[in-house]
Amino acid sequence: MDTSASADESVSNEVSTPAVPSASGTSNFATTVTSLRSAPLPSIPLRNRAQSGYLRRRNVKTYTKDVVCLTFSPGVSVFIIPRGETRTRLATAGLVGKIYFSTEWSEDQVRAEITAIFSGAFGLSEHQSLPFQFLSTIKGCKKLMIPKVTSNFPWGGKEVASVCSSTCLYIMAEMEVPAQNCSVELSDDSDFESPVVQRRRVTRRDAPSRAQSEHCERQERVEASAPPSDDGMDLQGQRGPNEAMNHFAVTQRHAPSRAQSEHCERQERVEASAPPSDDGMDLQGQRGPNEAMNHFADFIPIDIEEDEAIEEAIRRSLLEESVQPLQDSRFAESLSIEEMTGIVKAHSERVVTEANRPIYISRGNVWTTALRQFSRRKFTECTDLLYVTFASDEGTNEDGEDLGGPRREFFRLLVKAIFKESGAFEESLNGFTPRMNISHVQNGVYRTIGQMMSTIIVQGGEPSALLSPLVVDYLLTGHIFQLKVTPDDVADMELREALKKVDQALTTEELEQAVECCDSWRYQLEGLPNPVSMDNKDAFVQNAILFHVVIQRQSCYDQLRVEGLKYYEVLPLLKERPCLRVLLDMPEEPSDVPADVVATLLKPNYSVLGSNKRPREELMVVKFREFLHCVQEKELGEHLNGRNLTEAENAFILTLNPGHILAFATGSSKVPAIGFSPSPKLTFVHDDTKHLLIAHTCSNELQIFVNRKNLADDDEFDYNCLVALMNGYIFSAV
Repeated sequence: MDTSASADESVSNEVSTPAVPSASGTSNFATTVTSLRSAPLPSIPLRNRAQSGYLRRRNVKTYTKDVVCLTFSPGVSVFIIPRGETRTRLATAGLVGKIYFSTEWSEDQVRAEITAIFSGAFGLSEHQSLPFQFLSTIKGCKKLMIPKVTSNFPWGGKEVASVCSSTCLYIMAEMEVPAQNCSVELSDDSDFESPVVQRRRVTRRDAPSRAQSEHCERQERVEASAPPSDDGMDLQGQRGPNEAMNHFAVTQRHAPSRAQSEHCERQERVEASAPPSDDGMDLQGQRGPNEAMNHFADFIPIDIEEDEAIEEAIRRSLLEESVQPLQDSRFAESLSIEEMTGIVKAHSERVVTEANRPIYISRGNVWTTALRQFSRRKFTECTDLLYVTFASDEGTNEDGEDLGGPRREFFRLLVKAIFKESGAFEESLNGFTPRMNISHVQNGVYRTIGQMMSTIIVQGGEPSALLSPLVVDYLLTGHIFQLKVTPDDVADMELREALKKVDQALTTEELEQAVECCDSWRYQLEGLPNPVSMDNKDAFVQNAILFHVVIQRQSCYDQLRVEGLKYYEVLPLLKERPCLRVLLDMPEEPSDVPADVVATLLKPNYSVLGSNKRPREELMVVKFREFLHCVQEKELGEHLNGRNLTEAENAFILTLNPGHILAFATGSSKVPAIGFSPSPKLTFVHDDTKHLLIAHTCSNELQIFVNRKNLADDDEFDYNCLVALMNGYIFSAV
């Protein structure tokens, strides 16, 4: 969808095609030459009338792709597309690079370029070539295969481009990676499983076999049932310390070592004392009867004694499997924005199917029309990409193909509608919390809101980071009484102030006066401290907040959490990566997108170096970035004080921020969780008749017109930008 600043300044799509000289035109030319000279010169051959006067140019395309080299896997024809942590391990091993090629390249050129990229990873000599096979994607299942081609098939640039994905070229090396490079295992689950599960996938060569585990159990049962001896000692006491194992000589070949037997006993003692899990089952109950020994054997280091290794394995297992405190899960890891974007993007590629799912939205009734669509069971059973069509106020559909811009704009409007228009949330000082709405609970609206949030996260919308941290804590853990709460989590101002007075009371007299403000409701809550004293006032405040904010509205939370956020597997992703809670958390200090970020995102698409256009384009970029910083510092009104601005223009200047400009160009006022695709850019049009900015949100493109008026050393360009942003109100209003 294209957003232009005004109707009279639309970009013409008509392209004038030069006329091809006709046969009659050629005849006239020949006649004219003959009339000027008695005979045509031999150096001027006559043109064949059947031949066109224009040379036909070859259609040459160029490509820039990431090239990913999979490790040698003989006998395998289908491969998992490496993503997430698997892709990171390949990159660490030097098996990911970037290639630039064109359709004119020969097979030798392509292979030489790929060999140059990976020669260091495979330790190739200067004249040695890398043997490899090209891989093609299998549509619909996110996998790779070796294409079936003839033995003399030419893998030139055009053929290689046909097997590339939208961003990557995949190959499989036909030689082993040197030992110093880490091996990479491709798995559907490797990118998303927890560190505990990943470590358990280590080979179990050191673990006792199933027969050995059963032998420990049989030995314990026999010894427990053995009759005591005459002198009161059991059978074990009559034998030497090493003769007990010989009692079962028939199973000698399956019997474990002494350390393994002692390990069984230690394991039972540890599991008997281990804290219960969330669902009330102990650790042993969560595993099969023969998995307990393997659970610890996976962690045995090879550089220490076996007994010490077992003790170390027990310690690690208890640390990882036990219930972690809430604060640890919130700050378990810290990732950069680029790393979090990569994680969410990899998850999105896994759960979102490629087909389009049409949805029709009215700008004037975003919440009503979106709720109607998402409430349909068939609609939410589908995982396809949304294809958004906006209905205008006149009842007709807006022109424009949804290549990303309309979808991003819809998500931005939907976030605002969820928290402002749905009636499902109320705002506290720490962020939004669910409001108890019986009708919404009955109709499953909170479940639908969770599905909307999940869709926004995985399909490229700006994050709905407006929830109170208290709400996000409960959504991720499900634990009520481990939540950290403050009076600022209460949305009702009267209740919040009353609890603050109780919390801040320093004397008994102040406490009694503060508690009197709570008499209207505190006697209705069984279990609150009564009477309230200086010793128990903290418990009184915390339990009161938990009741009013969480317990009273638990059905709303559970719909949102259990049913809604599991859509697109978003809740499991947030639990596995607690750092991604920033996609839901209200930031401590809400801030707009800074001007520098917008300037970095909108990369200029300059003319080639040496072109006469290049200096003028660079000057326009300087003026545009000056405008961005002027907007951020709230200096635009001062810059335009020489103009007679209207009241609407003055009011718009007061609310303008760099996020408006990003929304004008892309449809999103913030960077989406999966980033922008395609990357935003600034393009230049050298036209003296047009002056206002034009945005193409489908391609994330902002056009600047380069002419004498915009290049003038005055406020003309700043004013043109202001008018463009105001005329593009739907996109630039955040």
